[in-house]
Amino acid sequence: MPCERDSPEPTRQAVTELEATIHAGGFWRLVPDHVPRQYDPVTDELMERVLHGLRRLANDEQ
Repeated sequence: MPCERDSPEPTRQAVTELEATIHAGGFWRLVPDHVPRQYDPVTDELMERVLHGLRRLANDEQ
């Protein structure tokens, strides 16, 4: 999935690709086995919350 740093909001295509990667197990190799594999569906609201949190973290580090 290409990086969309200049895009203020994720595109529907980016969300769809992210969800497909998650469903295919693409991130599970990065977490310990005891972490539950159940998660909420990737929605626009969830992506917005994640983006706000990441922006807050980025601003705190500056």
